[in-house]
Amino acid sequence: MGIGGGWFSRAAGPVALAALMLAALSAGCDRGGAKGEGSGEGAGEGAGEGGGASPSGPVEVTFWYSYGGKNKEVTEALIAQFNASHPAIKVKGTYQGDYFEALAKLRVAARSSSGPVAAHVIGEALPELWTKGMVEDLEPYARGEGGATKLDEGDLIPALTQDGYFDYHGQEVPLFALPFNRSTPIVYYNKRMFKEKGLSPPTTWEELRGHAAALTVREGEKTSVWGFEVPVDWWFWYGLLHQAGGRLLSEDGKRAAFGGEPGQRALQLLVDMATKDKTMRAPQGRDFNAWEAANTDFINERVAMIWTSTAFLSFFQESAKFEFGTAFLPGDKVKAVPTGGTFFVISKKAGAKEKAAAWEFLQWMTATKQTIYWSRNTGYMPVRRSALDDPEMKDFMAKNPDYMTAMNQLEHAVRFPFTTALLEIQRNLLQPQLEAPVVGKGEVGEILTKAQADADKLLSR
Repeated sequence: MGIGGGWFSRAAGPVALAALMLAALSAGCDRGGAKGEGSGEGAGEGAGEGGGASPSGPVEVTFWYSYGGKNKEVTEALIAQFNASHPAIKVKGTYQGDYFEALAKLRVAARSSSGPVAAHVIGEALPELWTKGMVEDLEPYARGEGGATKLDEGDLIPALTQDGYFDYHGQEVPLFALPFNRSTPIVYYNKRMFKEKGLSPPTTWEELRGHAAALTVREGEKTSVWGFEVPVDWWFWYGLLHQAGGRLLSEDGKRAAFGGEPGQRALQLLVDMATKDKTMRAPQGRDFNAWEAANTDFINERVAMIWTSTAFLSFFQESAKFEFGTAFLPGDKVKAVPTGGTFFVISKKAGAKEKAAAWEFLQWMTATKQTIYWSRNTGYMPVRRSALDDPEMKDFMAKNPDYMTAMNQLEHAVRFPFTTALLEIQRNLLQPQLEAPVVGKGEVGEILTKAQADADKLLSR
């Protein structure tokens, strides 16, 4: 599945890269605004603005994305803005299905060299893409070599960066991914229902169970309002695992560690709420269907409280006919929350001119003005500190305080281990199995013990 050509050579690469990038873009790009774009200030004034396309036409950058609906519209609007202000570069965006459909296509395309120049991919897939040589080392670009717009890494919000997402377990891994649509799970709750019971958002697992019981409404054997609902998804369980004091892998990253007491307590909490307390609605579908079902139940006031992504905040504001609030996930031994979403990458096999142009596009997409626009219109978090200091964003946050819940919760963010086994542990060993005990088709200890043993086999390869 990997792309050939080996690793980027840091010894000889920057000199050749500099010449190629300058040849590719200097004819058509006015770099007078590069400083502002690299720092996220004055977004839209970076490479390409004010300059015409080269005689041979603009450099074409194919970009694959995974959004439908409103997020697709926002993505296409940003691409159109970039193309209008950067005539030396032409970005062609195409929708490739959901995250996992797009990733599958990316793997297939890599084998035939027919893939895009740039894409955004889920964080769990990044170790595989990097280790197999499928994506470009971005450090020379970030340093500004060859005339590239220098990256102001200090302006990026640490928890949302590649380094904030991964625990490298002592490995030396360069910058190869830039943050794009980044999120955390948060609590959404129906304010009227909570007020009627005299409740505030739960801060502990114990309070979560108690609140869910108080908020559940039954009429005989029929439940008209559930106290709690959450997709039985690896992302939420990963947060619970860390809240219970656990971790996915051992400290050296060589062995699985999730099958013990913390991991079992994390899953057992959901099992008990669904089967014993009968206050959590059982999953209504799998994967994205379960997420959609939980969102629909919340909108229709069939559930008082759900956990889902901050990315749905804009959707709920537009769709809910009632007042709702947001809050941090409750804690157990500690507070903990995973981050999610995707990162931008550039294909290792793309041409030098296309890589250089793609870097300018990705820099522009993560600049202050664009990350504000993206956040306000989707619910995902802005990825730059300067965005939070921007007067426009401050005013927006003051009027929409729920947007700050996820940002403030980042102080409790936990990282994922950097291993090529990460995605397989998620998608094949845990995700398909977590639901079984919640719907009464398995035992927590048995399921997690087997998954841990299988993960150890993967890690030993």
